[in-house]
Amino acid sequence: MLRHHPRVLGGLLLTAALVVSGGVGHATPEDALMPLEKYTTLKGRSLASTYRTRLLQFSTQIYNCLPWLDMHRGEFGFKRTPGSQDDDRYFSAWIYVDQREDATFSALPQDRRVSAMFSRYGVDMLRRMSALTDIVDDSDVAGLSVALTWLKPGTSRPGRQAVNETFSLFIDKATALDFLAKRVSAEEFLNRAKFANLFDGQEAVGRVPIEIWEDSFNSTYKATNYAPPKGITCP
Repeated sequence: MLRHHPRVLGGLLLTAALVVSGGVGHATPEDALMPLEKYTTLKGRSLASTYRTRLLQFSTQIYNCLPWLDMHRGEFGFKRTPGSQDDDRYFSAWIYVDQREDATFSALPQDRRVSAMFSRYGVDMLRRMSALTDIVDDSDVAGLSVALTWLKPGTSRPGRQAVNETFSLFIDKATALDFLAKRVSAEEFLNRAKFANLFDGQEAVGRVPIEIWEDSFNSTYKATNYAPPKGITCP
């Protein structure tokens, strides 16, 4: 499902073909929320029910204020670390970054692409999520999680099935907050992450050596010829 306004990144218009071929289910603000029936424990269902309104407010703001991003359908909520047998719940968002092929980005090695995407979008998303203090301060929330998906360079050629790259990170909330406040280094932040893995399409690559640097794009960029709907205030 395509959004009602242009998809842009860095001033580049994203064509519908790239959106569709990426294989990601683009969601309305409500569709982004993880359905209650997907929670298999009382803790998960309780968190989802308690904070549904807050989650919807957040996804609505992303939808209207950051039109170059999409929240993955049914993935915004409270997840467990993949493969975990415990019931530690992480406040989690999965973001799809819409962009077309770009020569500069394509020339980067894979670890630098991950570094660039997490520095630009992952850190900003963690910062936005951490501002929901009622959720983060809940004793049933173990930490924060962000997954980022983008088009893998060189895979959108005619006659080929496009492939996405996805980077997913789970981090305890104390470390996340200390990192955002610059009390913990980027290196230590990554070392403490319980899960910081890259996927090349469906194939698990595992951990890759990445760096994190300052990037204010997501909080300062304004899409050309786009204004949020009336009544929507964007920070």
